[in-house]
Amino acid sequence: MRMDVRDTTQVGAVFDGVIARLGAIDVLVNNAGVMTAGPFGDTTRQAWDDLVGVNVTGIFNCVQAAAPSMKARRKGAIVNLASVSSVRGGGAIGNVWYGTTKAAVVAMTAGLGRELGPHGVRVNAISPGGIWRDQPAVFCRRYALRTPLRRMGTEEDMKGALAYLTSDLSAYVTGQNIVVDGGFTAW
Repeated sequence: MRMDVRDTTQVGAVFDGVIARLGAIDVLVNNAGVMTAGPFGDTTRQAWDDLVGVNVTGIFNCVQAAAPSMKARRKGAIVNLASVSSVRGGGAIGNVWYGTTKAAVVAMTAGLGRELGPHGVRVNAISPGGIWRDQPAVFCRRYALRTPLRRMGTEEDMKGALAYLTSDLSAYVTGQNIVVDGGFTAW
């Protein structure tokens, strides 16, 4: 099922469809995200609105749609994808505006962990480091030199944290941000 996470009507229809078909929502992974490129002074208002619309409002819309089902069952796990840019303010893998939206995701995660925890719903975040997606070789080499594990991350590298946060292995974990970055932020 496809949807634009910025559109509450589309989000509501998709979540209603999932609940009608499966009976409930056990796990929500908020993975939709966009990144604008360029220095902060070159970012247009439209680019900013798109960035916030997907990276922040999209999570708001999806949590609003999923949480009632989870609360009613007193069980659920929500995982929001943030970024190391949330703690680095952009930099090598983004820009200041992207980092700002991902910092909002981390703050939202902590707050939702407090608010939904008493209802049996855990909310956590994963902050990936740079993920390899056919970037130029020079970028990948420079990034690897700044990372103790000496490489870019992959989607595969996120699976362990995601499996942990969506399973009973993390039954006593909420409001947390797990950084999965090969040590990029350890410097």
